[in-house]
Amino acid sequence: MKALFATRCRYNAWANARLYAAMASLAPETLAAPSAVNFGSIVAIANHLVLADRLWLTRFTGQGQPVPSVDAVPYPALADLRAACRIEEARAEAFCRGLDAARLGETLSYVTTDGTPMALPLALCLDHFFNHQTHHRGQIHGLLGAHGLKAADIDLLGFERETATYAGLGQA
Repeated sequence: MKALFATRCRYNAWANARLYAAMASLAPETLAAPSAVNFGSIVAIANHLVLADRLWLTRFTGQGQPVPSVDAVPYPALADLRAACRIEEARAEAFCRGLDAARLGETLSYVTTDGTPMALPLALCLDHFFNHQTHHRGQIHGLLGAHGLKAADIDLLGFERETATYAGLGQA
């Protein structure tokens, strides 16, 4: 399972790079244009992803600043947003590199942003972490298309065909 999560880290960075490259071709006003989607715009969804990644990585590692809300837009400028995203990508990769089977079997206890105590298997929370990213990247990908951009493919198996990351970890 560790190899799968390590692959997902690399996949996320690869998919993010493709989306950010496409987003860079849009004007800041277009990125922030209101839309009837979660969080209201492309840049707001991307900010949500950074904040949610930061929130979960702080829960996973016990390190980092608390994230009181995942609905804010602290990075309205794409360059700042991309830099923040890269920081969280690096944190995720470091965390996954350090995982062991025993840790994956543990329960993660945390408090939600609304104050609800939770206790769930770490492996499930980590799977949610990656699934959440995929979900919102799909929204961004669709919105880019709605603005006339054909963004590069961000499919997990396309990543594997291009990089052989999972196979390279001896998991083919």
